[in-house]
Amino acid sequence: DGVIGARFPQLALRVAEVVCDWRGRFPRPTWARLKGDHCSTLVKEAREAIPVIDFVQRRVAELDVRDGPVTLLDLCSGLGFLGMLLVEILPHDRVSSCVLMDQAWPLKGGPALPGSGPGAEGGEPKKSTKNRTKLNWDHVYGMPWPVTLTTRRSDLKLPSTHSQILTKILEPAPGPVFILGIHLCGILSVRAVETFNQGPKCAGLVLKPCCLPSMEYMKSNTRWTLGTHSFSASEVCMWGKYNKNQWQGPNKATLAARFRAWSDNLHRGVVAGSKCCARIPLVEGHYQDTYLFAERPFSLQPPPPPEGPSEEVLVRQILEAQTPWDVMGVPESISMRGMRRRFYALTKTLGGATDESSDAAKAFRRTKVAFDAILAQRPGSEDE
Repeated sequence: DGVIGARFPQLALRVAEVVCDWRGRFPRPTWARLKGDHCSTLVKEAREAIPVIDFVQRRVAELDVRDGPVTLLDLCSGLGFLGMLLVEILPHDRVSSCVLMDQAWPLKGGPALPGSGPGAEGGEPKKSTKNRTKLNWDHVYGMPWPVTLTTRRSDLKLPSTHSQILTKILEPAPGPVFILGIHLCGILSVRAVETFNQGPKCAGLVLKPCCLPSMEYMKSNTRWTLGTHSFSASEVCMWGKYNKNQWQGPNKATLAARFRAWSDNLHRGVVAGSKCCARIPLVEGHYQDTYLFAERPFSLQPPPPPEGPSEEVLVRQILEAQTPWDVMGVPESISMRGMRRRFYALTKTLGGATDESSDAAKAFRRTKVAFDAILAQRPGSEDE
């Protein structure tokens, strides 16, 4: 029912059939744990997964079978409902494996084989020294999945995790790789885009951003460069966090404009042959409704990185832009408050140029001209 049922009717029905099959197939204690409180969490996860499954289905069908079976990497997977649904619904002969990556999985103490692997009967996972394990994996190992489903314990925030993804997942993959992330909070969304941008064999990306980055990035004057797009933490950061499932921060309805700016900056930073930023409302009135979809041709080599440090990338972006909106690096729908945040961030970064004939000084002047041009197109905007 609702938006998802109307937009993806056949896929929604197929997902419901898979979940009902789990109920009959899984041991009763396992099913009771997964369904939680009257299946509310499972239903929510399934609804959020449907647009992702739709994209991956279509993209897999487009890929050349001769390139090999695909590998699915589900970042910050939680219990792994997205990966579980994908391995059930996708053509089994087109999928090599699905990796569920989350820092809350236990460490593996043995091979992931039915009856002998971690979490299976007779097998014990290696104990963690940090005592942060929260997820139970007995629904992953020892169960009759049609495609290999495995877990990997990793903290996506750590810089070392990208090299692990590269050497342990992307390079050994027998074919195209999909980078998937639902509800990636703050900096985790940046890490997902970086993984796709810098990864060989990556043929598809789906990202559903969640919470905004924390204020610590603004205090440290952080600037992110994704592909050829650069933006400041001051444009997107916001204070506030959940404490015991209770939101402590500004009224969440006031965060919609800043969340759209966050999503737009992530979208502009994706390196892809084709990409889109889609708004698919799952809950009426809820502003976190953005999905980023991207694809590029399968290649054993990663895309070439942008040349030069982040400030040089920003200068080139501004000087090569065609419209005032492109100069500012914002969508035409942005609020004037968001526009001013972007303007102040850009001029602060570019304002240190002492040589008036330098590219940085030219970019600084062009930014001011673009900002004035946008103001002129919005009568009364000075009062906003």
